[in-house]
Amino acid sequence: MFATATLPLPVLCQEAISPETVITGTSEKREDPMASNGVKTSDTASLLKDVPGVTLATGGGVSSLPIIHGLGDDRLTIYVDGMCLTSACANHMNPPLSYIATSNVSIIGVKTGVTPVSYGGDNIGGTINVESDQPSFALFGGGVKGAGSVSTYYRSVNRSTGAAFSGAVANSNLSFGVTGSIDHANDYKDGRGNTVTSTYYESRNLGGTLALKGDSSLLTLKAGHQSIPDQGFVNQWMDMVNNNASFINLGYKSSFRWGKLDAKAFWDNTYHRMDSGDDKLAIPAVQTGMKYMPMETRGIDLGYSLKTDIPFAERNILRLGNEYHRFTLNDSWPAVPGSATMSPNTFVNINDGHRDRYSVFAEWESKVSNEVTTILGVRDELVQMNTGSVQGYNSGMMYAPDAKIFNALDHGRNDNNLDVTALARFQPTSNADYELGYARKTRSPNLYERYAWSKSFMCSGMINWVGDGNAYVGNLDLKPEVANTFSLSADWHDSNRKNWELKVTPYYTYINDYIDVNVLKPQTTGNILQFANHDARIYGLDVSGKVGVWENSRLGHGQLNGSLGYVHGRNSDTGNNLYHIMPLHGYLTLEQRVAGWANAVELQLVSDKTEVDALRKEPTTPGFAVLNLRTSYQWKNLRLDFGITNLLDRFYYLPLGGINYDHNLTNGRLTPFESVAGQGRSFNVGLTQTF
Repeated sequence: MFATATLPLPVLCQEAISPETVITGTSEKREDPMASNGVKTSDTASLLKDVPGVTLATGGGVSSLPIIHGLGDDRLTIYVDGMCLTSACANHMNPPLSYIATSNVSIIGVKTGVTPVSYGGDNIGGTINVESDQPSFALFGGGVKGAGSVSTYYRSVNRSTGAAFSGAVANSNLSFGVTGSIDHANDYKDGRGNTVTSTYYESRNLGGTLALKGDSSLLTLKAGHQSIPDQGFVNQWMDMVNNNASFINLGYKSSFRWGKLDAKAFWDNTYHRMDSGDDKLAIPAVQTGMKYMPMETRGIDLGYSLKTDIPFAERNILRLGNEYHRFTLNDSWPAVPGSATMSPNTFVNINDGHRDRYSVFAEWESKVSNEVTTILGVRDELVQMNTGSVQGYNSGMMYAPDAKIFNALDHGRNDNNLDVTALARFQPTSNADYELGYARKTRSPNLYERYAWSKSFMCSGMINWVGDGNAYVGNLDLKPEVANTFSLSADWHDSNRKNWELKVTPYYTYINDYIDVNVLKPQTTGNILQFANHDARIYGLDVSGKVGVWENSRLGHGQLNGSLGYVHGRNSDTGNNLYHIMPLHGYLTLEQRVAGWANAVELQLVSDKTEVDALRKEPTTPGFAVLNLRTSYQWKNLRLDFGITNLLDRFYYLPLGGINYDHNLTNGRLTPFESVAGQGRSFNVGLTQTF
């Protein structure tokens, strides 16, 4: 038989969403196995959609962007098997979570609110840590063993199909495993039966793991490749027409007399290409205007981390760490022969851009008493950024003045960022936990925020990862964002957290030098905006809970789960609302488990979105309610999943969906822009066989 090799990570209370077990924290327990989640979605980020405090901004079918307490995308630190990855795209079409298929996800850890410094730096919103399956080994003396699984699914709303496999062979010390998946979908239908164009996608993933286990150590080498030949983006001018990424990931964990060591080194290489996809090419306005605009990007992430866990003085732990992360980016747009505005030169958007982070941290966890635990941590980071000279498509007035000004400036920037975290956890009884925390977290601008140089709408309109129809220009003088967060959490529950639980978490964040925008040139359609520092404040409340409803031999176990989220964000300088702030929303789920069956009825509730960013011309959206059903049956090693999402086929707009570019281009790009509609009714079925 196989036994999973697990060595504790040197972080406190690793909060996880696991198919079988959950370590207590801000994450919520998910009763469904990941196999069941994979039937509903091919987008790994959407596995987090019902975690309190987490919402999703619409991207491609496998590329939505997670948001924690109103702060998303590059304001979060996201690890995929310990690799800190960066979007290598002016539209962030390849965000970190798009690099791992849902079928390959084993655990997702989410840290919201006050985040210990050992969880990572260069973020002000929180940390997400995704892990694939740990390598498995045969029992000592058990010889060579093998295991594996195959799965497939179908979703009617977009005729989505997919398949995945995994296999491993191992003895007690050496393990080798492979994984693979393919996902394909057409455009989906909304609740009125209309096709939402540019929502198609195809994604292929292949990976291998080689692991060597000692008495108290584990050495792991992972490598993989991803190919996304097509992915439509309904809220962007461009679509992804090719994305190829390869990675190598080396990890080492070991226990010593003095403590634990966790070491990681990684390299990820991405080739990315954007252009008008098939749906946009069918729009008359595109055919008569800008039909093609190829954009090519190469991004490389590489780095290492060294973390130690050193117990001392009985009930104290000292965590020390050193990390390095380098991201390099080349973004150029080939000339279009015969075009008056896009030839004869290659448009150079980012030339040899690099962003280097050097980090050290120290964290002290102390068990002051049986009831009180404290954590104090400090992290220092040096962020160095630079880029080379640029050029436009030609020497005309549309490009030359901006390029000349940019090339004459010194592009090098150094930021010294300090993070501080203080947490106190109080457990007065077996039925209550309280946590009070403060964090000072810092994030430096990304390469596009500092170095996107063109002020022409055609070019600056390509710099947009929020899908709002506007154009964005960088700012060399941007300062790092500094967020001061206060959070209080109260968790009441029965002694074994089985029958009932109620958790309430209010939070408040004040951000100095928040990277928002100023209007460079207002227009009747999208504005030309420049990134600019402002102060901002965000506050909100997360509520989640569960209660056992019944327990008997005939009906099995019934449980009611619920969550509620509210967040408010405002620019303190201008008084404007911050962009992409989710309105009041919640989930209510009734679950039943009996024999081999797992059944659930889920109600999603979202209120009207009326607090919008006027500078970005963000549209309001009406509230909605969506009802989902799901069931699964496990028979020996065979699992069948069936579900219906949006059972009543309700029509609704996505509050964080951005604007529907395709619809607006078809109708002459008239304002106000129309929002992106959500998916209509879908019948989903999946089959998984393990062996």
